[in-house]
Amino acid sequence: MKTKLLALLLPLLAGTAAAQNQDPDSLNRTPGRSVRIPDRCFAILDYKLPRTRVGLERNLHRIPRHPGLDSLLSPTEKAEVLAEINARCDALGKDSLLTSDLFWVMRPYFDRLHHEDPHYRIAPVPFGDGKVYTKKSDQRKLSRELRMPAFSLLQINDTLVVDRSLDPQFRRGDRVAAINGVAAADYLKYGYDDRHTIPTSLMNRHYYSQAVDRFCIELERDGETLTVETAGQPAQKAIFALNKAEETDANIRTYADAEAGYIAIPKFFPNNSRLIRIVRKAIVGFQKQGLHNVILDLRRNPGGNGHAFDELLSIFIDKPVVDYCTGQRVKVSKESMRYYDFLTEEQLGQVVDLPETEYVRSFETNPKMYVDGMRYYVLVSRDTGSIAASFVNMLQYHGAAQLVGEPLRHNALKYGEVLDGKLLAPVQLAESSVSMVEIDECTRRDDGYVMPDIAIPCVAAEYLTGRDAVLEKLLETIKGAF
Repeated sequence: MKTKLLALLLPLLAGTAAAQNQDPDSLNRTPGRSVRIPDRCFAILDYKLPRTRVGLERNLHRIPRHPGLDSLLSPTEKAEVLAEINARCDALGKDSLLTSDLFWVMRPYFDRLHHEDPHYRIAPVPFGDGKVYTKKSDQRKLSRELRMPAFSLLQINDTLVVDRSLDPQFRRGDRVAAINGVAAADYLKYGYDDRHTIPTSLMNRHYYSQAVDRFCIELERDGETLTVETAGQPAQKAIFALNKAEETDANIRTYADAEAGYIAIPKFFPNNSRLIRIVRKAIVGFQKQGLHNVILDLRRNPGGNGHAFDELLSIFIDKPVVDYCTGQRVKVSKESMRYYDFLTEEQLGQVVDLPETEYVRSFETNPKMYVDGMRYYVLVSRDTGSIAASFVNMLQYHGAAQLVGEPLRHNALKYGEVLDGKLLAPVQLAESSVSMVEIDECTRRDDGYVMPDIAIPCVAAEYLTGRDAVLEKLLETIKGAF
């Protein structure tokens, strides 16, 4: 399964660019986050390549621990990506790039890597009060000190919509037009297209530090424009409260007119036993009420741990044995050798098949867990990832549920067993994580996509009303099936 693995966080010298101490263009932009680009030497480079008469040979940085990313681009495709990167750099017309600029310039490559493996992302190193926080302990300290507007956001194309708020000044359905004078569209240039996000994630990717005392937020509400100023709340406390509000315990309800029960599953845990008890008890409760439609909401579930997934899937799948995958491969590296003792030094750099003793090809279910007579609908989004993607795919593949919403990200099932990413020194960007295993999971399609059985796209205008438009359309679909 796609369990998080721990590895050492090692620095990666990935270029010859030198950091600048200040940005002359704007007082809002953060010192210490710019990179010199003599003769376009702005890219994150592979420092292991041989030197030539004109200096270091330029190339896109490598991801040697990953089973697929290093061989992703053909020479022609690589030249096309580099040409687009050069064009972006020329369009900026600068002799130095801030971290945010560098991310935007390198996006053609970063987006291609992320498209191949949704686990693989590039993010700025946390920054505040003039310091760069590379140590995990310092990052935790920074998160305790930072403040943020106390709401979460839905990102729908170029629109940011308040999703859940702890502050009564902000309402669900408010359109966020700008934060501290920066337009929403400018924030979105520097990040990934996550369906769910929070203000601190947007701000950390932009030019300046999140460490500000107050936030001036321009909103559009019911056709009117208004400006709200707030000191926000401590970010760590706000994020905890927002996550708490999304937990399964607080999100079990019924819709009598659709004869349906609703259960949100926003994440999985190192120990899923309690979650499994809650889910099964709720489904049995729906059944006793005469409700035979169950909606499982995994739209915001990025994954977690596959602990006790045989028990969880036993609730829904009426088969003695569940087929999971047909094979797995691992990229041999110093890190992967710590987890698989059959790997050898001679295999370093190779992608080798895992023996069947090292992965789950199929598993037996527990018939006592199965709840008969129920129809299952599973809400999914592009944020449904990793082990959550495997969970919903297994339900669809084995005919236990219909998936509803939008397609999952490309290759949501293909890679897993992630290692901690590395710092892309000397620039202030880092890998979030790196997959080391490639998985052939049983699925209905062979093009890397998990598609919904009932397609309901997110439409910004519908969410500006404050309603959960996708859920409401599903309920109407269920009622129409009576």
